Amino acid sequence: MIDRVLSHYRIIQELGAGGMGVVYLAEDVRLGRRVALKLLPPEHTQDEDRLRRFKQEARAASALNHPNILTIHEVGEEDGHHFIVTEFIDGESLRAALHRTGSLTFSQALSVATQVASALAAAHEAGIVHRDIKPENIMLRRDGYVKVLDFGLAKLTETLAPHGGDASTLAPSVALHTEPGMVLGTTQYLSPEQAAARDVDARSDIFSFGAMLYEMVTGQAAFQGASAMETVAAILAQEPRPLPASIHPELSKVILRCLRKDPARRHQTMADLKVALEDVQEESKSGRRVQQVRLRRRLVGALVLALGLVGGIFAWRDWATPRSAEPLQAVPLTTLPGVQRYPSFSPDGEHVAFTWNGPRQDNPDIYVQQIGSAQPLHLTSDAGNDFNPVWSPDGRWIAFLRSQSEPNRSELRLIAPLGGPERKLAEVRLLGSLDITPPYLAWCPDGTCLVVTDSPGEGHPNALFAFSLESAERRQLTHPQPPAGGDSHPAVSPDGRWLVFRRMAGLFVGELYRLPLGPGVTAAGEPERLTLAALNAEHPAWMPDSKEILFSAKSSLWRLSVSGENAPARLPFVGDYGLMPAVSRPQPGRPLRLVYIRSFLDGNIWRVETAAPGATASTPPVVAISSTRLEDMPQFSPDGRRVAFTSDRSGNWEIWLTDPDGANAVQLTSMGAVAAGYPHWSPDGQQIVFHSNVDGQWEVYLVPAAGGKPRNLTSHPAHDAKPRFSRDGKWVYFNSARTGEQHQSVWKVPASGGSAVQVATGAGYAPQESPDGESIYYVEAIDKPSPLWRLPRSGGAPVKLLEGILLANFAVLTGGIYYIDQPSGQVGTHYVDQPTGETRLRYFDFATRKVTTVARNLGSVDLPLTVSSDGRTILFPRLDASTNDLMLVSNFR
Repeated sequence: MIDRVLSHYRIIQELGAGGMGVVYLAEDVRLGRRVALKLLPPEHTQDEDRLRRFKQEARAASALNHPNILTIHEVGEEDGHHFIVTEFIDGESLRAALHRTGSLTFSQALSVATQVASALAAAHEAGIVHRDIKPENIMLRRDGYVKVLDFGLAKLTETLAPHGGDASTLAPSVALHTEPGMVLGTTQYLSPEQAAARDVDARSDIFSFGAMLYEMVTGQAAFQGASAMETVAAILAQEPRPLPASIHPELSKVILRCLRKDPARRHQTMADLKVALEDVQEESKSGRRVQQVRLRRRLVGALVLALGLVGGIFAWRDWATPRSAEPLQAVPLTTLPGVQRYPSFSPDGEHVAFTWNGPRQDNPDIYVQQIGSAQPLHLTSDAGNDFNPVWSPDGRWIAFLRSQSEPNRSELRLIAPLGGPERKLAEVRLLGSLDITPPYLAWCPDGTCLVVTDSPGEGHPNALFAFSLESAERRQLTHPQPPAGGDSHPAVSPDGRWLVFRRMAGLFVGELYRLPLGPGVTAAGEPERLTLAALNAEHPAWMPDSKEILFSAKSSLWRLSVSGENAPARLPFVGDYGLMPAVSRPQPGRPLRLVYIRSFLDGNIWRVETAAPGATASTPPVVAISSTRLEDMPQFSPDGRRVAFTSDRSGNWEIWLTDPDGANAVQLTSMGAVAAGYPHWSPDGQQIVFHSNVDGQWEVYLVPAAGGKPRNLTSHPAHDAKPRFSRDGKWVYFNSARTGEQHQSVWKVPASGGSAVQVATGAGYAPQESPDGESIYYVEAIDKPSPLWRLPRSGGAPVKLLEGILLANFAVLTGGIYYIDQPSGQVGTHYVDQPTGETRLRYFDFATRKVTTVARNLGSVDLPLTVSSDGRTILFPRLDASTNDLMLVSNFR
């Protein structure tokens, strides 16, 4: 079979052979990865019923997505060869390790046993009993990771043909040979109920597991006879050989309880057995700590005596500084390429669910990372955007949201932490362009409901609802009113008394509120504000004492008492560029863990050169203005000699000026705002208009281009943004929701100051006046591809001119319009970051009404583009690099 290709697997070499067939190392020629390929013996494939059962078992095993369970890639058949394709494990079997070492050390045995128990607990939860636990079916990777093989496949082994006598009592799932002196591995690990042909359940695996663990620590089988039949007799009638006194007494108790004849007197679940093993580990560590403390006390006593003779008591104080004074330290939990978001701890604090857009950065799915493991478990694989996974309090489910093709709609779903069938609970939707963040989830503390962002209906901001898993009833908890945006980011306190959430105070800006809760997760009062809009706090997470929350703001993690006794404070030592904190639940003998997303972006401004307006660029885009931080929102000066742009290179978002090639950069504003941007020059080049939320409220400001103090041009609670001068410089256009509607519309205000006037009644963003002053252009949305509208200044109805404008990226010239879009079918989600898929620069010619493509492959663009007065140089911002790692703080306090 060497070098033969079955399906798309090229066989490389034989790895081993046995009663279940021959296993080969093979290469998946499509994906370029190594796999293990097992060919089934012909006698196992000629029986149609046996083959059907084999396929059913293989499918069941393939549904067990768990880090400690061998992954089945495919079950196939070609040219009469039936085969199974699994992941290839670089390591050795537990049997090989025992042959090499005789037995495992205490710590090695506990590590292997705990991982096997975790795998079996997952299988039992899914209704699958292994029935063939033995060292041959346990693989030890070189990195210490353990994999359990052949789930459910033991059913395929040949039934012993009875020749009378006791042979008929043997379990039909086990092949036994009775030649004198031959002892098969499987026989040694039979449970009494298997050997007696009684019904078996998960407790049978517990017995086999105990027999294997016995051998791991002693190097000898728990039951052994001169033949297979004598071994079976020993399993049925004899107690295991006494364990050596050197074995840890608590571990001995665990093993002997596993090996009890009566299933009712064993550990009743593999999950309980896993906890018992973990307790042994903790007790062992505690014992070592006690010994270390005793030794330390002796040394300290001697040291104190010596130091006392010379007045060294102060040195003693320094030496005895408690561990709680040690700085917090964050280490990467993942180092995956692409975007990771939404971490959530399992109840035991050993696993973290999160989203990742995958090795190709093409589709966000749910993953589970085991702490201490190298690779995460891929949990969902739908083509939709899966996001915001949250672990249920009992650990049985992970709830998450899946965006649908219809805009602003998502499905609320459940999936088991190890994978398997999903359960759709409901659909949620968002209405209103102010709410451009996705819906968010939180579990109720008793696990009976989920708190989720949803829409109360047209004309109302999005609110938070408690969704009952049993009755599917939705109970509205919050009632935001315009001009406030919707409510999101819910977090229910562990004691169930409070709901903390984020309320949109304006475009991109939010405040944290707390809502008292009554019995059954009901609103028991009115929300109270915890943070101001100037901080723009988001992603609250409770500490276990229900007294404090963590949250992210200003590229850091913060801590706040919900009683309002103290002001918010940054976390020391950790949390730089931190988002979405999550804290583990308290566990006996273990400090708390904190996990968060460290998200660092590098965005720059790029340039496209053309020979004439709308001509195809002869060279790809090049970097024009760059730094190691974010550069955004460029705008050419009227003479083309300077560029105004937004950057956080000073630590806050400010307006900067530079030459078109990035030289001679000067900081124009120093307002310290959470966000400031969208600068635009006056026609004479003397002033720059921009928006900022320095006071927590989005307003339009004017600042002299030569420098000076900015002054307010607008002041209104509805938030005013994206300003732009008119052609004659007398007016400043902007978008606002001053009429109280959820969408924003186009307004204008005199550049010299005065009252604002509404220009258009429909949804309108990023307005621009045409060079001749006769028309106003605007898009109807910025959070999704949008039509471009033209409104005559002389009056009349707006006319739709173009479709698919990305992020308000358009610039109107005398002869046409530059804009950025994506080819049909490539538009990605805006829930996580910039658009995915190809982006391209296009030009619409007013005279010919034709569209030409000027440049392709612009990358992950942001807004807005700007064009020189001659129409030959185009600048646009794009995201060039991002660091998105899950960071772990193991000793959080």
